[in-house]
Amino acid sequence: IRRTGSFGALPAQVATPLAVAVTELMHNAVEHGFAGRPGRLDIRVRRTPSALAVVVEDDGAGLPSTFDAATSGGLGLSIVRALVGSELGGQIALGPRDGGGTSVSMQIPVTASGAARE
Repeated sequence: IRRTGSFGALPAQVATPLAVAVTELMHNAVEHGFAGRPGRLDIRVRRTPSALAVVVEDDGAGLPSTFDAATSGGLGLSIVRALVGSELGGQIALGPRDGGGTSVSMQIPVTASGAARE
């Protein structure tokens, strides 16, 4: 696991759902992407005064060709969608990673103080 960038100071109402979302994405990578084999997991964070961009990438098996992010009913991804969209007012996108694996990016609006925008 490698992390680059900084989340900065975040209030609990942002940090808690964000931590759960990132943890769930990491769990999905290990369970589905690596499936018992070693792999690499990268978490990149970029903070601006108005947004927090978080990318979670793995070099695992990648998404199945039949995978549809819009209709996937998996519990883990449903939790991440709810937290990022409803709790944090952000957006999530996922797809193949360049070189193989999966890439998930989250864009979370924040104020300069770190609070999620309402």
